[in-house]
Amino acid sequence: MENMSGWRMVAWAGAAVAGAGCTLAGVLLVRAGLDDADKWASIIGMCIAAAGFPLAVYSIVLARRSATALPAAMEELPQPRAQPKASQEQARGGPVVSNSTIEGPNIQIGHADGNVNIRYER
Repeated sequence: MENMSGWRMVAWAGAAVAGAGCTLAGVLLVRAGLDDADKWASIIGMCIAAAGFPLAVYSIVLARRSATALPAAMEELPQPRAQPKASQEQARGGPVVSNSTIEGPNIQIGHADGNVNIRYER
């Protein structure tokens, strides 16, 4: 065999075992007949669902942990100072910028208040 990483080898082995299991189950269900195969398929489906339920609960727990851990990490970041809200008249004219530094090749400002520095270097 070539230089395969450990995870790739485990994935191929798992796929081979799953494929062999599906093939064996198919052969057994064909030999059992339609009525018995239907009953066995129901039992196998129930077992798969029972095994999947704890995995679903675990993934929900992990998602909640990561969602609650994110705001704690965000508290350490410096918060931008609040900008005054634009009036309706200014908002209709396009983007409103105040007390900011803007950089980049495509700058479009509808209305500017306060100290606004615009930089574009080529």
